[in-house]
Amino acid sequence: MSPSWLPTRLNRLFVPDVNGFPVWAYLAALAVTLVMPLLWTLDLVNVLSTREIDDWIGPPHSRMDFAYTLSGAVCALSAALAVWPRVGPWATLAAGSAAPLSVLAASALLWPAPKGVFGYPLGVAEVFGMLVLLALTALRCRPWQVALVSVLCALAVYSDYLRDPFSPDPTSALLMVAVGLAPGLYLRWRQAERRAHVDRVRAEERLAIARDLHDVVAHEVTGIVVQAQALRHVAERDPEAVRAVLPEIEAAGARALESMRGMVSRLREPGEAPLTAEPSEVLTALAAPASHGRPEVSVHVSGPVRELPAEVGTAVLRIAQESVTNALRYARGASRVSVVVCADSEEVRLRVRDDGWGGSGRGAGGTVGGGHGLVGMAERARILGGDLSAGPDGIGQGWTVRATIPAPRDQGNEQT
Repeated sequence: MSPSWLPTRLNRLFVPDVNGFPVWAYLAALAVTLVMPLLWTLDLVNVLSTREIDDWIGPPHSRMDFAYTLSGAVCALSAALAVWPRVGPWATLAAGSAAPLSVLAASALLWPAPKGVFGYPLGVAEVFGMLVLLALTALRCRPWQVALVSVLCALAVYSDYLRDPFSPDPTSALLMVAVGLAPGLYLRWRQAERRAHVDRVRAEERLAIARDLHDVVAHEVTGIVVQAQALRHVAERDPEAVRAVLPEIEAAGARALESMRGMVSRLREPGEAPLTAEPSEVLTALAAPASHGRPEVSVHVSGPVRELPAEVGTAVLRIAQESVTNALRYARGASRVSVVVCADSEEVRLRVRDDGWGGSGRGAGGTVGGGHGLVGMAERARILGGDLSAGPDGIGQGWTVRATIPAPRDQGNEQT
């Protein structure tokens, strides 16, 4: 086993999957969902056990003993439902409000009840449920929603005075709210950092492309446009002048094309196929048999890939090349990398999958390794109206890149 296996597996827990949520979020949701019923059961067992004590000096036993277990059930259920990653801010607000309100209702119900030597406690499920919901609210909700839930939870904790007035502690309410909000605020800050990083990468890539196109091609294209505009006015009066200028326009176009090819050649990595090749041919050329230290690369292309618009075919080709390159570099222990491209009359779908550890997102796929690979691929797809997702196939082996790009055909070309 490779010495980097454990750090690699742990690192992949923080890589967003195809739905945009990292694996750790699902694991945390599962843990909370399993723990909350256990904590509520602990509260219930505690109530039942105290009812068996003969010389009990606490509150006289009655149906009121179960008041805070009912409130704890509301808190546990609210936390278990709200903790899953796909729950939105409004549902989180509803759950985050329901829990402290149930605690306040239980405290108000227990206030006039006899207390004995000591009163009724806050249940473990009540406290833990509000902590979870405070973190979720801080992570997902707007500031005013966070403030509302924080105030309700602080009042709920302070309402312990209504249950046990003999040892009030006002600071405990503020401390609990601070502890609950801290993890959510930290994760929210990390999300904001990631979004800012992606925005910076997109802006840098757009600026670099615009600068290169302007500096290399704009001059020649401007000359072509100016000459073409001049020819419109002299074409009928002086055909000879048109014939004399056409070679100059052709030469300027050739220079612009050559400059563009040179720029692309400088940007292209060694061994990358030129853009002038057919996308289907270049995709097929990605296939390679397995060799020592190198997995097999299989390619399956179906549908009218040759008929794709040039910009769509180029995007599919570049995404496939980038994905395969990343898999070969970063998917440790991979035995196979599969490339599947399916085109139809409306769109083209691409899937690149490896069965190794580490994933093609490490080192080249965005924020995990600090590179810009995934961001650049996603930007290519987005500019053409498509979408791209990448992530591990769960906790086990495998990393998959999926892209879907619209590919409308020109009706006139289809009829001919």
